[in-house]
Parts: sequence; C-alpha cells; structure tokens
Amino acid sequence: MKNYYSVLLLFLASCSEQPAKEPLAETITRTKTMEYAVDLNSMFHQDLNDEDFSDVSPLTAQLIADVLSGKLKAHDRSSDEVLSAEQVKSLLQFTDTIWFEEEETGDKSIEIFERDYSKDFYGLTFREQWSYDAEGSIINRKILGLAPRIPVYSSQGGDLRGYTSAFWVKYD
Repeated sequence: MKNYYSVLLLFLASCSEQPAKEPLAETITRTKTMEYAVDLNSMFHQDLNDEDFSDVSPLTAQLIADVLSGKLKAHDRSSDEVLSAEQVKSLLQFTDTIWFEEEETGDKSIEIFERDYSKDFYGLTFREQWSYDAEGSIINRKILGLAPRIPVYSSQGGDLRGYTSAFWVKYD
C-alpha cells in the first residue's frame, strides 16, 4: 500500500509540471543573414596561447564528399541553381592556363596547371542567422549554408586575386 501511494504521488507530481514555454516573438531579435569565412589554419590573434581553432578541413572534406556522392545538393554561388555532382566536380577539378609576359624582353609564355580543389581547398564560408531571446538571455545561431572556399588566380601572370565560394550547400 505504501508503494501505491508513492507511485500515485509521483504520478500527480509529474502531471502538474508545466511544459516548457516557447519564447514570445516580441522577445526575439534576429540579425540579418551573415556570411563569414574561416580559412584553414588561421590563428585567432586574441588567443594568448596562439592555438589554431579554425581547422575546418575535416568538415569541408566531408561536405565536398557528400556533394560529389549526391548525398547533399549543391547550389550555384551566383544563380542559386541546383548543380549536379559532375558540375561540382568541374568547379573543383580543372585545367588552368596562365599567360606570362617577361617585362624586360616581352617574351610570352603559357603554363598549364591541373587544379584539384576537391582535396586542396582553402577554407569554409558560413552563412548564418543569429537570434537573441531577451526573455531567456539566450543567443541562437542557425546555419543557413556552407560553402568551400577556393582561390581565384588572374589569367595573366597567375597572381592570386582572392578567394571565392565554389558552391553553396543550404540548410534552411
């Protein structure tokens, strides 16, 4: 009988618990969509130990592998069209022709490079939206997309011009 009352008391106590409250829409502030890049092996200058916390290579490698296998959909960085695995492969693996001109003599030459950014990428770009719940003082981050970063070289002289997103994987 003692066990019966204990179980009954436990049951009544569990029924009286309030479900978790959803935050009110008025208490949530959202940011605009943010994009930021994380380059491989970059150091955070504020870190006193100067350790590298930005190695996103395993995540980027898996992202690329999943896109090439068809597990994830890739979107064109400009038009937002869905890309096939073959189209993504052609963005990451291609032949690059660079024209050089010797300043002193005016001699011209061509060098051909085989690029493979499916394994030799330079980082990852994050597209996120952050929100702040004033009622609970909680910051939430929602990843909307990820994009592997690849370098862009000039066709004359082969100078590094910067980095761009190869394609986007969306998570919204």
